[in-house]
Amino acid sequence: MMKISSDKVGTILIVDDEPQNIQVVGTMLAAFGYDFMVANDGEQALERVRARLPDLVLLDILMPKLDGFQVCREFQEIEGMEEVPVIFLSASDDKNSIVKALESGGFDYVTKPFNKAELLARVRTHLELKFMRDECSELLSNTERFLEIMAHDLKNWIGSASFSAQLLGEMEGLPDKAAKIVGTIDESTGQAIHFIDDFLANARESKTEIKFDLQKVSLNQLIAELVKQHDQRARAKRISLKVTLTDEERMIETDRTALRRVLGNLISNAIKFSPAGSQVNILMENTKTTTLRVSDEGPGFSDADMEELFTPYRRLSARPTGDEVSTGLGLSIVKKLCDRLGVTIKVRQAEPGAEWLLTFGE
Repeated sequence: MMKISSDKVGTILIVDDEPQNIQVVGTMLAAFGYDFMVANDGEQALERVRARLPDLVLLDILMPKLDGFQVCREFQEIEGMEEVPVIFLSASDDKNSIVKALESGGFDYVTKPFNKAELLARVRTHLELKFMRDECSELLSNTERFLEIMAHDLKNWIGSASFSAQLLGEMEGLPDKAAKIVGTIDESTGQAIHFIDDFLANARESKTEIKFDLQKVSLNQLIAELVKQHDQRARAKRISLKVTLTDEERMIETDRTALRRVLGNLISNAIKFSPAGSQVNILMENTKTTTLRVSDEGPGFSDADMEELFTPYRRLSARPTGDEVSTGLGLSIVKKLCDRLGVTIKVRQAEPGAEWLLTFGE
């Protein structure tokens, strides 16, 4: 087990309505170099942790006004307290009380009168585990920041290479062999930029609550724009895009950028995994709600795939049919955005292929 650093002993909050109990526990902790705070009831305990987060809490159960179970549940609503271990101290060894303590968010349970060596061992163990979690969290955060910086820089460098390749491709009299190489560079850099965009989007959406710009958006118009955007790539694979929209324009209140990313991803995936000569269908239905169906004639999803559809970085059994890049991030981003937009997303197997259903207004 990782040992905590010698200069990090931890601050412990003792919550008990009996002054004698606080004195006994406080004296014991002080003898071993621990810092501690005290609270004489549940309300005071909540005030203490709002002012300063402890590293561990020793919490009595039977107290006036708020009992230990209520206090522990309210701890979970305070930012940062969900990671702070709570050890219940109680004279009751009733199994129902122990279960209730753990269900309310407690990490451990020690009965009174307690053995000092046992209590100290549990305090030390839970503090070490907390500090390990803190260090791992900080390491993960630093790694994510480093990767995001690298991704931004890589995107700039690759973008410059892509732009240069496009300029070369527009030159007149370029030999066929050189034109083919330039085309390969352009395609490869485009795929790399697509991967980086997905990575950055996933990192951003995982860490922060997205603030949407809600406005009335024409679903018909948005679909038409996306079909036009993807039509050239579909033609290159000899895939036809069949679009069936309602005559009545459907306006929905949503964030246009987020919804465009959702629909664009589903259409792009349908083209990416469809065989040459097949058809991708985009159908809009208006009843009490509006449902958009995007279906393809690709391989569909296996049973194992269905359980992992929205897991980040998880590659599914199907493979792109035209050497396109697959990041394993697109569907996880789609699901996050749909959840936050209030759009219901489902997928079902079709014969052949798969069909995605987006329902608006449920």
